[in-house]
Amino acid sequence: MTPKKLIALLFFIFTVMPKISWGQTKVEESVFAHISKNIAVTGETIWFSMSAMDIDQNFYSKIGYAELVDRNGIAVHQIVYPMQNGKSDGYLEIPKDLESDHYILRFYTRISPKMSQNGVFNQFVTVINPKKPTKSKALVQIGGIYPSIKPSTLGQEEMVSFPKKSSTRLDLSNSNLGKVSSISISISNPFLPETLSGYYQGEIYQDIDKTLELIPEPYGHIVHGKNLNSEIDTTETFFLSTHGVQSFLSSAKPKENGDLYFEIGALKAYKYLIAQSSDIEKQLNFSPELPFLPLVFKKDFVFPELKLEEKDRDFISDLITAGQVSTYYYSKDSVEFAPIVIGFDADKTYLLDDYTRFENLEVTLREYVPEVLVRKQDKKTLFKILNSPLGSVFQENPLIMIDAMPVFDTDALAAFNPVNLKKLEVMTREFSFNQDKYSGVMSFTSFKNDFGSFQLPSNALYLNYPEIQKIKKPKSIHLNQNPTESSFPDFRSTLYWETSLNLKDSIQIFSSEISGDFEIIVATLEENGKMNFLKNRLKIQN
Repeated sequence: MTPKKLIALLFFIFTVMPKISWGQTKVEESVFAHISKNIAVTGETIWFSMSAMDIDQNFYSKIGYAELVDRNGIAVHQIVYPMQNGKSDGYLEIPKDLESDHYILRFYTRISPKMSQNGVFNQFVTVINPKKPTKSKALVQIGGIYPSIKPSTLGQEEMVSFPKKSSTRLDLSNSNLGKVSSISISISNPFLPETLSGYYQGEIYQDIDKTLELIPEPYGHIVHGKNLNSEIDTTETFFLSTHGVQSFLSSAKPKENGDLYFEIGALKAYKYLIAQSSDIEKQLNFSPELPFLPLVFKKDFVFPELKLEEKDRDFISDLITAGQVSTYYYSKDSVEFAPIVIGFDADKTYLLDDYTRFENLEVTLREYVPEVLVRKQDKKTLFKILNSPLGSVFQENPLIMIDAMPVFDTDALAAFNPVNLKKLEVMTREFSFNQDKYSGVMSFTSFKNDFGSFQLPSNALYLNYPEIQKIKKPKSIHLNQNPTESSFPDFRSTLYWETSLNLKDSIQIFSSEISGDFEIIVATLEENGKMNFLKNRLKIQN
C-alpha cells in the first residue's frame, strides 16, 4: 500500500467511520496520575504520568486534560495532551505570574468525569512565587475538610539517610510492590498538611449537568464549535483547518442547536485554527468551545491555608535556587510529529520549481497543468478539472486548498503569485469529503507551510485554540545527565523520576546540594487499572 493510499484510508476511518454508540455503552474510565513533586516554584516543571482505563484495563480516550485550579475554582493553567494505550507521560510548566498558594492539579478525559466515580484525579500542589506572596484575604473559606487518600507506607525499614552530593541504593526487593508504573524522589512539602498530601477523586465536585453532551475521543481530538446564527441551516458546511507543524482539514454540518464537531483524528501538532463556511456570501458567525469540562467544587470543600514564616526562609531559598536552575537539569528531548495532510490520492503532482515561474496562478495553470482548465463565467474565474473516469470535464469548481486551508475566492487565487508555493496536487475524480462531494481537488503546498503568503480569506476566522502538548521527556531519570560529578553544582529538588521501568531489586539515587527531607513515592497498578501509592521518607544530611 502506498503512503498516499494509507493516508487516504486513515482519513476515511477518521471522517466516515460510524461513531461508537456511547449512549448504549457506558465507558467507565478510572483516571489516576503520579506527579514528580507537589511543591514547585513558578516557572518550574512538574512531570506527570497519567492513565485512563476501565476495570478490565481497556482504554478508549486518545486525549487527556490537566488543569491547575486555584481556591476560587478558576483554572489558571490548562493543557491538552496525547494518550497512547490509555497512558500519557507529560509535564506541567507552572505559570510565572501565579501567586504563592496551594492549588489543585486535576486530570481527566473528555468523558471520564461523567461516566465514572473515579473519573477525575486531583492532588494539591504548592506553588511558591518569591515576587507574589500569598494574600491573606483569599485564604478565608468556610466549610469542612475532605481527607485525601493517603499513600501506604513503603517497606518497614527506618528512614534512609545519606549526605549531600553522594549516592545510595534503595532496596525495594522486600516491598511486595507488584507491578510498578512510576517512581519519584523529590523534596517534601512542609506547607501541606499530611492529611491532604494524598489524592482525591470525584467526591470533591458537584454533580455534572446531566444535559452536558459527552464528546468521546477514541480516535483523536474533537473540536466542538457553535454556529451562532439565529436560524440554523443544517445543510451548511463549515470547514476547520488546523495549521502549524502539521496542516489538516476537517468539515462538519451543524445540528439543529448549532453544535458542530470537527474530528481531527491523528493530528497532534498545530498552533492555530481557521474556520470558514461554504456560504462565502454570509458573515461567519462561529465560536469554538474550549474542550475543558465545567467542574465545580462542592461548597464545603476548602483549600488549606498557606503560611510562609521566617523559619521557612532557608527552605524557600533552596527551593527558589532549584527552580532557577531547573531548565538546565530538566533539559528535554522533543519529539516532533510527522506531517499529516488531508487524505486524497492525487492523480498528478507538480513540483513548481521544475517549471517556468509565471507571474500568477492563472498563467501557470494554463501553461503546464493540462488537468485544469481556467475559464471565465459571469466575470468570475472558474477552474474546471478533467473527470478522468468519464473522459469529460467537471463543470463546478473543485475543492481548492493551500496548506489544507480551503480557498473559495477563485479570482484572488488566479491573480496570486505562486513564487512561495512548492507543489500542486490534482485529483481528477470526484472527491467525497464527509457528507459533501467535490468536482476534483487542487491542493497547493507552500515551502514554509504559511499559505505561500496568500491572504487569509475575508470571511474566515483565525482562532487561537489550546495546542496539544508535544511529547517531551527528561534526558535522564536523575534529571541530571552527570550526577556523578561531585565538583559540579547541583541544586535539584527532584532527584529521580522514572515512568517506564522494569523494576529490579534496587535503584540508585544521587543527592544534590539541597539537604533536608525528601520522599520516595512508588506508584503501582492493580489488574483492575487502579493505581496505588506507597511512600517513604529520605533524609539528605548537610
